[in-house]
Amino acid sequence: MVNKILIKQAVLAMQANQRQSTSHTKTRGEVSGGGKKPWKQKGTGRARVGSSRSPIWVGGGVTFGPSNKQNFKQVLPKRMAKIAKEQLWQLFKIENRVLSVPKLHLAEPKTKLAVKMLSEVNPKGKTLLVTKSIEPELILAISNIPNTDVKPLDQVSILDLAFYKTLVMEKDCFDQIYGKSSLAKKSTKATAKKEITEVVS
Repeated sequence: MVNKILIKQAVLAMQANQRQSTSHTKTRGEVSGGGKKPWKQKGTGRARVGSSRSPIWVGGGVTFGPSNKQNFKQVLPKRMAKIAKEQLWQLFKIENRVLSVPKLHLAEPKTKLAVKMLSEVNPKGKTLLVTKSIEPELILAISNIPNTDVKPLDQVSILDLAFYKTLVMEKDCFDQIYGKSSLAKKSTKATAKKEITEVVS
């Protein structure tokens, strides 16, 4: 059974680690000016004030605004990340969202050839083409097709698997993940363990 809670945790951690603290508002200590007290403390009939850079004054600092010193990093144990990625691969197989083709290669970087190749497998939704090695011609041809991307297997991340709806994989890549891979062995062991438990009970 796929652990969707673990997958969500891993995806959120990856997204948080890619987040940059670029938004920033100045506090009253960072806004220029305000060195002189606007008016004396007593005798004017007005409320006392110490600086014109107060957050309640126009042109003053901002209270509780975004800061570029915020740290959004999350530490995800390597074992959890590994298992989450395996679970995502398994989810694609369970939901029949992975397609296997003999080879993903183009002789020329032409979008017309890429469209023809994709029409033969007819993928649905956002599609990721997974190749065994980097294919420059295929990358250039696919770049003009919306909602479609291509990556070698060793560069596919958890976020890629969570973002795309369909995977089109070369047979070598498919066999590496679903054939003699550790994922296939683990699923076989889990099934055997379940059968033994049912027999004993």
